[in-house]
Amino acid sequence: THGAFSSILLIGKNLYLNTEKGGLQKIQDDNLMATGLPQLQKKELVFCERSPDGKTDLIATDDNHFFMLKEGQPLRSFSPADSIYLRSNVVANATWVTGKLIAIGTLRGGIVFVDGETGETQEILNYYAGLPDNEVYALHTDKHQGVWVAHDYGFTRVAPFLPFRTYNHYPGLAGNLLCAQSFAGQVYVGTTLGLFRLTKEEIFEDQIYTVTRTTTVNSVVPVEEALPLDEIKQTGRKKIRLGFLNVLKKKKKEQAPPPVVQKPAATAKSITTSKSVKTQVQKTRKILRGVEYGYKPVEGISGKVDQLLAVRNKLLSGGVGGVFEINGLSGAPLSREPVRAIFYSRNLKQLLVSTYSDEIKTFRPDPKGWTQTDFPDTLSAYADYFFEDNLQNLWICERDRVVKVGIESGEILDTDSISLPHISVDKTVGLSYGQEVYLTQNGEFYHYESFKNHFVKYDSFPGPKKYFASAGYFWFYDGHKWRTFDEKLQGSIKTEWLTLFPDVRFLGPAEQGKSLWVITAANELYKFSSDQGQIPESNPLFLKEVRSQQQQLSPSNALLVEEDESALTFEFMQPEYVSVQSVEYRYWVQGIQAAWSDWSTLNNVINFSFLPPGKYKVLVESKDLFGKVTKLDTIGFNVVPPYWKRPWFYALEFLFFGSLVVLSLRINVISSRYRYLSRFLSALTMVLLIQFVQTIATANISLKSTPVADFFIQVLIALLVLPVEEFMRNRIMRASGVERKVAKQR
Repeated sequence: THGAFSSILLIGKNLYLNTEKGGLQKIQDDNLMATGLPQLQKKELVFCERSPDGKTDLIATDDNHFFMLKEGQPLRSFSPADSIYLRSNVVANATWVTGKLIAIGTLRGGIVFVDGETGETQEILNYYAGLPDNEVYALHTDKHQGVWVAHDYGFTRVAPFLPFRTYNHYPGLAGNLLCAQSFAGQVYVGTTLGLFRLTKEEIFEDQIYTVTRTTTVNSVVPVEEALPLDEIKQTGRKKIRLGFLNVLKKKKKEQAPPPVVQKPAATAKSITTSKSVKTQVQKTRKILRGVEYGYKPVEGISGKVDQLLAVRNKLLSGGVGGVFEINGLSGAPLSREPVRAIFYSRNLKQLLVSTYSDEIKTFRPDPKGWTQTDFPDTLSAYADYFFEDNLQNLWICERDRVVKVGIESGEILDTDSISLPHISVDKTVGLSYGQEVYLTQNGEFYHYESFKNHFVKYDSFPGPKKYFASAGYFWFYDGHKWRTFDEKLQGSIKTEWLTLFPDVRFLGPAEQGKSLWVITAANELYKFSSDQGQIPESNPLFLKEVRSQQQQLSPSNALLVEEDESALTFEFMQPEYVSVQSVEYRYWVQGIQAAWSDWSTLNNVINFSFLPPGKYKVLVESKDLFGKVTKLDTIGFNVVPPYWKRPWFYALEFLFFGSLVVLSLRINVISSRYRYLSRFLSALTMVLLIQFVQTIATANISLKSTPVADFFIQVLIALLVLPVEEFMRNRIMRASGVERKVAKQR
């Protein structure tokens, strides 16, 4: 009677069944009955998802309505802020990320992250935000609050609490990304092809709907002037009566017709009657189909833009196309000459521009715009970088020297040229740290000694493997993490997260230093806000596999390996979906190494080309990007020699040849013909005995020695076996004496 059963759901503490004809039915005492929830009566449920604490159920019906059922409370309606977007994109599934955040999947709109208390939309994740497909098959939350999305291209893991948001998937962005800047609530990105601004567009679609319109139809009825209007407006019954009297009067008039008098048309009167008519009318309204972001080029700027600078509520761009002041989606040129670097001097209150023609131009801001000023021609040079220290000095960095410019009250006092230790291949970048000045050149740090007026190598900082200066900040990568010398920025932002991207091309502050723009070598643009990120829990460390050249071995703590199969590989693994490339490992193989290895992301695989027979122990540790160390239980294994090199085999040989010696002695007593055989077997038995003792000693005592030391150890073992050799010789001599007596008697 209820038709086919489509799904079974647990709502609260009761089971419910979706049926084809009867809608939602409650299962109780092996029977189907009414739900007891009026809002869900005769409806089919799309899903019912329970919160992590098990006290709240989120319910969605097939008519795109949402409900919340909390423990001990009645069922209530839940209205997401973007319910129109969800309805138009067909709700399919959902999962609770936390007790407050809900991820709702759709068939053609991706995922909408909704606040479970207010209904506000936290994020819309679709194709333009990095999701491979907008059709979501299923959603699942793991124990680290990561959302797994099943789609037509496989699986995607979404980390809602990862402090990175991608900005390079939006359409319209072209070229290799070089710089980014937040300004006046807008996002500007400089690329090799120009400057682009991220814009927001709301997508609407027309929806046709029908409404019932009630219209009033007025009709005009003419009446005679003799009749008073108030009588005509009486009820229908009175109107009939008046009409009857009119007929009588008319008959009387016919009996005595008066003189005919024509009345003018203007004296005729009429009344208006109204009637309500209902009609169906189709109307069109616009509904929000979605919100899309896209990049639009800033007009007037062509060519590479590699610098963006905010100066006095003005945004400036610099590159091979020149220097421009940005106003919305248009740029006004300050100079169209290609530039290497732009810098605003706080002390000079001027904009410094280094051109490709090895000149330095200066511009001063004024209410009407920018005015070019004079700058000493003697300071014009191949300038890569500008910076100022805390002593009102301007530093101009070149390839082989640095020019120190002293400034006081906005005027240049003196200049000094300081030679660098080497000619720089890359850009020479400088920074001021407190009262000190440092330079980075060719991967080394140099410190400025003012009393000697030159730069010396500085070893207190680790040599940077990668470094660059952007947006007024200096960054370097020491092989493990990104670092900066700005203590304020270092303390406000958890820069450990940046270890996720060892190949960074650009780092710049956003939102007044509360976050960072990150451009990677893979041409990806991220906005990093560490205050939004939660430190993920670490997963256990596992021994993934142990393999030799010919087979895969079963990992265990009692691993036995033949010597000819001792070319082993140990591979370890720590599941990490956020920072898998930043997990570092170190190991210590006791029996081979004297101490721990260095930390490295490649040390999860330990290769042995050959291991001599012996007992070994492997200790492994891992460290995530926040420095949390995870240890693995000690793994012991034993490399055993071939059977012909093992003690038990030598023992059998010793017993076998020893028995032959005893047999030869008895034979020697009987006949002198076997005395040479007896002596040979005795000598061979002694050699086997020495080898047997030496094998036992080697198997139980692990010593690292040279071949000379091994020789003396063998001599020592031979001396220890000397009493046994003496005993054997005496037995042979006695056997020879018995032999001679027998011969004399004969």
